[in-house]
Amino acid sequence: MRMTKGAFLKIAAGLIAGVTAGASAALAQGASLPEGNGKELVRSICQSCHDLSPIFTSGGFTRRDWEQVVESMINMGASIKPEEEKIIIDYLAASFPPKQ
Repeated sequence: MRMTKGAFLKIAAGLIAGVTAGASAALAQGASLPEGNGKELVRSICQSCHDLSPIFTSGGFTRRDWEQVVESMINMGASIKPEEEKIIIDYLAASFPPKQ
């Protein structure tokens, strides 16, 4: 998968927004990951580098967007095994789709 500069900037902006006051508010309200296959992978792998606020405050993404987010995390050094990548993407796409 090759990510365009525009797509990367969109994803990066969404991730940066996750560290704003909105993220703090979401976490203060006890936001937690929804149940589903992949929940524990997301919790353990994503939290090994950052808190989960970028996920909660992202506004949701399409499956393709989540693929790009996960790919960018791998490119930045996230330790995600190939067999874990699909599980994580499936979970994020199902649990955090674009908000209408």
